[in-house]
Order: sequence, then C-alpha cells, then structure tokens
Amino acid sequence: MSLGENISRQRREKNMSQGDLAGALDVSRQSVSRWETDGAVPELDKLIKLSDIFGVTLDELVKGEKPGHLPETAEKNAPEHVQKIVTVDETTNKLENASDREHGFPPRKIVGTILLCTGLLVVLLLVFLSGSPILSLLYASPILLCSVVCFLLRQRIGLWCGWIVYFTADIYLRFATGINWRLILFTLSYTPEMNYIRLYIAWIQTICMILLVILTILSFKTKGIQLTGKNRTLFICGWVLLAGIQLSQFLWFKDRWFSFTLSAAFDWTRLILLTALIVAALCGRRPPVAKKPG
Repeated sequence: MSLGENISRQRREKNMSQGDLAGALDVSRQSVSRWETDGAVPELDKLIKLSDIFGVTLDELVKGEKPGHLPETAEKNAPEHVQKIVTVDETTNKLENASDREHGFPPRKIVGTILLCTGLLVVLLLVFLSGSPILSLLYASPILLCSVVCFLLRQRIGLWCGWIVYFTADIYLRFATGINWRLILFTLSYTPEMNYIRLYIAWIQTICMILLVILTILSFKTKGIQLTGKNRTLFICGWVLLAGIQLSQFLWFKDRWFSFTLSAAFDWTRLILLTALIVAALCGRRPPVAKKPG
C-alpha cells in the first residue's frame, strides 16, 4: 500500500474530509488530494503531524506496517530497539530526499526571484531619475518585501504580500498627502473645496483594509487554537492592550508631528491586534482534532 493510500485510509477511519485534514495541517485541500493520489510527497514536518493526528507511527503511515514490524533479516541481527531506530531513520532519509526532489526550486521562489529582480530594476531606474537612493528604496520597498516573503514563507504568500502593499501605501498616503481612513468619518460633511479625490482614496483604502481583515480571518479560522491556559491569558491581555491603545491615543496632542506619527503607529498596531484577536476568537470555537491513543 502506497503512502497516499495510507493517508486516504487513515483519514477515512478518522471520519475526516480532505478539507478537515487540510485545516488541521494548515495546507490547502489540493495538497491533501495530491498526497492521496501519490502526486506529491508531504514534507517531513507534515508527516509527523499526520502521524500525530492519526495516532500512528511514521513506519505505519509510510509503509503500512504495524508498530514493531521489521524485516526478517533485521530482526535476526539486531536488538529490537536498535531495529526500530534504524527503520525510522531510513524512512526519514527517504522522505527528506523525496521532498528535496519535489521542492528543489518551488514556484514561490521563482516568483520571489522575479520580484527581487524587478524591485532592483525599479530602484536603479528611480536612482537614475531622482538621484536619491533612499527614496528609491522606499518606493520599491513593496516589491522587495514581497520577494522576501516568497523566499521565507510557504503559505499565505498572497495574503502577506497584500498586507505589505497596504501598509506601505498607507505610509505614503499618511506622510506624503495626509490621507488616511479617518477621512471617511467626515463623508457627510465633506465639501468640494476639501477635494473629493482625497475622500475617494480614503474610502478605497478603507475597503482594502476591511477585505484584508476578512481574508485573514477566513484563512486562519480553521487552525483550531484552544483558548485555554496560556492562550487564554494572552487572549485577554490582547483585548486589554487594545483598549489601552484606544484610550491612550487621546492623550498625545502636544507636538503635531509627534502626535501624527504616534497616531499612525497606534492605528497600525490596533489594526493588527484586532485582526489577530478576532482570528483567535473564531479559532477558539473549533474543537481540537481528535487523536487516536498511541
């Protein structure tokens, strides 16, 4: 029985759908489908998580062998505990080699390379036109930061790149034009003399922010975080910190530039913290994946 068949059989025995298993492993459902059809090999850390979820050993998951079942020659020539260690080590090496072959240069790194080259070209072009390396790096920072995300992360790359683009655009709009999402609060009292284009940009920025929050919640809501013990303490502290930020923001009025900068930092911290707390609250409602006693 192949590895994919074993994963499929163990999943059905647990009464889990491919989506449930994908959520527990923090991967896409398509990845689980490719594993079960032997179109791809899970990475070692995913195999360890699979064995924990199914309550089986790596040997039983990969080879379909019962715990303790070893080749006849190994049983004759080595103590039992040594035989098990050797078998697991061999399995681990095979899985690592297969994973390396499959992910030698994954598409995310190709995209990251393209973005990195594009960002460097933009920097060179802007330096040539403006003569300011610092400003050139600032303008090209969204592309360069997204390339870093492609190289360092394996999941939710599009989501993190979306947040990077949003925050870099927000920095530019705040400090170069004075536009931020707070302008929408004056929509009803806005006049043509106040420039409606600024209001339109503020609304677009606000809509993008709301969409990013929703996408983040949908992306993380299947992780199944248990709000108990330390997690519950962090969750409560997060809400207390959010309330403290909201209250303290009204106390900074002495220096206009200092207040403006601090207000921006408060807005970003509050947005990130609120999104994380909402995600944690939704994740905490999901029961943990049941594990079969080993």
